[in-house]
Amino acid sequence: MQIIFHIDLNAFYASAEISRNPNLEGKPLVISGKSKRSIITTASYEARKFGIHSAMPLFQAYKKCKNLIVLPADFELYHRLSNEFFSILSSYSEILEVASIDECYVDVTKVIQDKNYHPVELARRIQNDVYEQLNLKCSIGISPNKFLAKMASDMKKPMGITILTRSNLKELMWPLDIKNMFGIGKKTQPRLREVGIMTIGDIANYNNYNKLRQIIGKNALLLYRRANGIDNRVVDTKQNELKSVGNSITLPHDTLDEIILLDTLKQLARQVSMRAAKRNLISNSISITIKYTRFESVNRQTTINSYINDYEYILSTAKMLFDAHYDGRPVRLLGISLNNTINKKNYKEQLNIFNSTNDIEKDEDIQIIIENINNKFEKTIVTKASDISKKNIQKKYLK
Repeated sequence: MQIIFHIDLNAFYASAEISRNPNLEGKPLVISGKSKRSIITTASYEARKFGIHSAMPLFQAYKKCKNLIVLPADFELYHRLSNEFFSILSSYSEILEVASIDECYVDVTKVIQDKNYHPVELARRIQNDVYEQLNLKCSIGISPNKFLAKMASDMKKPMGITILTRSNLKELMWPLDIKNMFGIGKKTQPRLREVGIMTIGDIANYNNYNKLRQIIGKNALLLYRRANGIDNRVVDTKQNELKSVGNSITLPHDTLDEIILLDTLKQLARQVSMRAAKRNLISNSISITIKYTRFESVNRQTTINSYINDYEYILSTAKMLFDAHYDGRPVRLLGISLNNTINKKNYKEQLNIFNSTNDIEKDEDIQIIIENINNKFEKTIVTKASDISKKNIQKKYLK
């Protein structure tokens, strides 16, 4: 039987700030912007005691806790700690699947067999290593499959360890409200309640299957099986490859100022380019997000002819998409993403059938001749026709 750990860093962004500044320990802390419209990203457990939670508007949080400490997100810190966290875990087992920046699944079957550990003993070793090296707390769910491990890690926080199997799920998991079941969204919950499905045990009850199917559709069998502790997925290390690189910025005020919008696109393109280059990722698919209100946004995507992570290409394509789809209203948020990324080492660019090696060599020779001519004068007097065409395109996109 396989043994899978789901390991989840507790209140990660807030805990990361505490790890850097221990004086914040025990204080109500949130990670958020500081404008009136800012939304809380993470709340410490002390802040949660006041009823503050992620996705809550900051102004509401201040009403609940006047002494609330608000810090801006520091993604460089979070990514560094996240990488170190996964590095510690991979020293125990290389069969590790990253689920998000602060959680993962680890198949520890071989470790337990080879070292004759009890699963709880191994979990405590991991918790101690993470805390001693990073000053971060984590909760660990132990189970024979991924779904139960994920459910178990949420049952005791912070620094909890929970074993959940098909032998004890009736006592530990079935009494939980449906809102606690991984895979049940907020929009689905009220529809299930209307037909009398209130707990995870109700989902596991075959007598309710037809009701479940009417509401959930084709995923009903999947949820029914998981509520009964059945999940045949393995820990998949291939999932660790980043599939997209994106950034978004919420503007301080809704604006239709073209200079501000263009500057924001430039900032986003630079951030996306740097993140992709750092990971050696390239893509031929670029998308933008234009958000006008909290509930209204536009997402548009296009494919280009080559795989890139170049700032100029990303910006020019994003600007083209923006010009084509912006409707002139004040903008609340802008975002840019590279989608379906691949590692650069896995990409072999196809040579255009009209370009032979000789053509490339001739082109390089022509460029050398042009540079030699221009070097004799104070300004450029000779330019290739293809370069003139490129400059016009760039001017159109970037002006």
